[in-house]
Parts: sequence; structure tokens; C-alpha cells
Amino acid sequence: MKKTLVTLALAAALPLSAHAELNFNGFANVVAGKASSGDEQWGYDDDVDFKRDSLFGLQATADLGEGLSATVQLISRGEDDWETDFEWAYLAYDISEETRVILGRQRANLYIYSGYLDVSYAYPWITPPEGVYSLQFTSFDGASISHSFSLGEFDTNVQAIYGSESRDVHVLDSDIYSTFDNIHGFNATFNRDWLTLRAAYLATDISMPTPIGTAIVEAWNQVPGFEYVGTELMLEEDQAQFFEAGLQIDYNNWLVISEYTHTDFDESASDTEESLYVTFGYRFDDVLVHATYGRDKNDANPTVNELPYGINAQLDQLSTATARVFNARTEDSKTYSLGARWDFHESAALKIEYSRLENDLTSDDTNLVRTALVTVF
Repeated sequence: MKKTLVTLALAAALPLSAHAELNFNGFANVVAGKASSGDEQWGYDDDVDFKRDSLFGLQATADLGEGLSATVQLISRGEDDWETDFEWAYLAYDISEETRVILGRQRANLYIYSGYLDVSYAYPWITPPEGVYSLQFTSFDGASISHSFSLGEFDTNVQAIYGSESRDVHVLDSDIYSTFDNIHGFNATFNRDWLTLRAAYLATDISMPTPIGTAIVEAWNQVPGFEYVGTELMLEEDQAQFFEAGLQIDYNNWLVISEYTHTDFDESASDTEESLYVTFGYRFDDVLVHATYGRDKNDANPTVNELPYGINAQLDQLSTATARVFNARTEDSKTYSLGARWDFHESAALKIEYSRLENDLTSDDTNLVRTALVTVF
């Protein structure tokens, strides 16, 4: 079915060449990774894996004239057995040189590198820092409007978005079909020479079935005084709010990048999630070396501390299963990474990266080595 959609999309694009200027761009990331013996980190184990972060993408843009354009981006990911998906599919209209409206499937511009999230050639790492770039969705169906202007000495762009998204979310070794409705927010980017500052805010209503089923919710409804536990477990149009702040300094040979994110959940198994990273890099001609520190801390809903134990075996079993759901996304970890990038070609780069993850919750430390050949064309 997906291959049929791709064929139809490309066939439909062909007639445009007679009426519009059609431009194609592509990108590819070929990545190999291996965790240390007996370890698992970011989807890698101690066998060499060539699929996890590898992908191929193709983007087509048709200039329809008078400010109107159409864009489609298709990506095949190794981790999805190279099935092809529509990442972007939208119409854009330039109201003026400063203002653009986009309708359709588009990227949620929440991070410094949101616009190039899958294009490893555009940033120093093999993939963006794992903790910060971990929001459950990256694209949405809807509308956005952006406006560019000068603010003092800063070139400024602000954007407002509205839409929805539905997709599988991986929780407790299961893929849970989830919906993100009433997505709304804004972002702002300020650029002056070697300095870039940005901020973003997003809110959405999340509906996500309990990963261990509705039976656990119904069971709590039968426990006097603890009926609220089931309510805290359920995600039914409950709001989450996301905040981001970032900066980039690209001065002479020096590169500094940092981002911080904070997510609040009104009613959810998770309470708050915080992540940050700081990257320092230095260029030696065609080689960039960089080091990154990251910190990720996800807190469970405080209700997990109110679960009753010691009353009877059946209730103990229910509390244990419930605690597992509450703690599914709990995290307290630090990441240290060292990497290098060699731009051996005007449109290709070779990267190598070592990352160490220290889990303060389990006291487990894991190590991962990856290398990548990345290109744009």
C-alpha cells in the first residue's frame, strides 16, 4: 500500500513539469552502530546494526508561481524495514516576502534542527541528542503561519502552528496507537551574525490507551478511596505542555550548541520531563571535533507513591502492575559523547561518535560506538 502511494505521488508530480518548476533534493544517512558487550543503548545491542539510524530521503518542490508552491518529502528508514512514508506533504503560499502560510503535513518546528531533523549532514552529531529530541511526534497535519522581520540587529522569524497527529507510541515494549489533538503553539528564532537564539512552546491534548489495558483502570474503580488512581493512569484528551529554549554560537572555528526542554502533563503516568545538552566543537580545516554533555530527568506522577501495599495479595499485585505503568518513562541519566566529522566531499561527510550513558536509577552504564556516511544530493 505504501509503495502504491509513493508511485501515485511521483506519477502525479510528472505533469507539473509542464506548468511549474519542479526541483528534487535528496539526503541519505548510512549508519553502523554497536553497543558494548551485553549492553543495549538507544536501540542498539552488542551486534553491529546497519539499520537503526540509516535512512534515505527524497524531497520534491514544485514552484507553481505567484507565491504558491507544493512540497512532498518521502523517507525510507532502515528501522522500519525500508518502508516509505510521507514525512511532509504541504502547500505553501507566500503572502509577501516576509509572511508564509503552510497547509498540510509539515514539520513541528520545535528545535534548532527541526527543519533538518533527518538530514545528518546538517549538524555535527550522527543523530541529534537523544533526550532533548525525544518528543513523541515530529510532524503534524494542519496549518502554520510564519513571519520574518528585523528586531534591532537580529533577523527574526516567528511561527504559529495548529493541527493534529496520530501515530504509534512505544511504551512498555508495546506500540500504542495515540492521538495528539488541538496541537497549538509558536516558536521564535533570532539570528545575528554568529549567534542564534530560539524559543518554542507547544500544547496538545493526548489520548493514549493504558498500555496494560482498561481492566486495570476498572479494577481501581472497585477499590474504595483509590478510584482516582485509574483516572491518573488514563490519557484521554489530557493536556501536555512543551517548552524549549536554545542557542547556537558559530564563531570562527568554535561551535557551541545548547538546548533545554521541559514537558508538563496535567493527568498522566508521567509528571514532568526535562532534558538538556551542551555541545562544544572546534574545526580543523575539514574536520570538526565535538564533545557533548546531556542530562535527562523524567519524574513519574506522584500518585505512584500513594499506591496501597500490604492489605492483601490481590491489591499488591494490582499496585505492582500500576507502578510499572507510572514508572515506564521515568529517567535520571547523564550522557557523555565524543565525536568527529570529516567533510571529505562538498556534499558528503564521514562521522564517528562514542557515547556513554550513565543511568542513575539503575546504576547501569552503557557504551555505544557509531559511524556514519552522510550525504545530500
